[in-house]
Amino acid sequence: MPPCGRTGHSMTFLPINQSLLIVGGRNDEVQKRTNTPFLDDIHMFLLDQKSWITVKYTPFSEKLYRIGNHSMCTMTDAENFEKTIIFGGITNSNEYKKSY
Repeated sequence: MPPCGRTGHSMTFLPINQSLLIVGGRNDEVQKRTNTPFLDDIHMFLLDQKSWITVKYTPFSEKLYRIGNHSMCTMTDAENFEKTIIFGGITNSNEYKKSY
């Protein structure tokens, strides 16, 4: 199932996996239900299979919690090594501010 529409997210291409990785962003309908401005999900689109999967990660991570307007890039040797870096961004979550 595809992720919800969003703005303020980031996306990168993973050449070894032949996939797209989408992180965070904002969706106004989700914001109305959860009362938090940013999403905290990661989705991968497998290009060869034309299917979406949800990527599992540690929820409430100090490094990734309801972020938007961030940047992301993938470093790779196009054969064996792939590493994705997410940096910057903003969050308005009170949980994040008081928990760390």
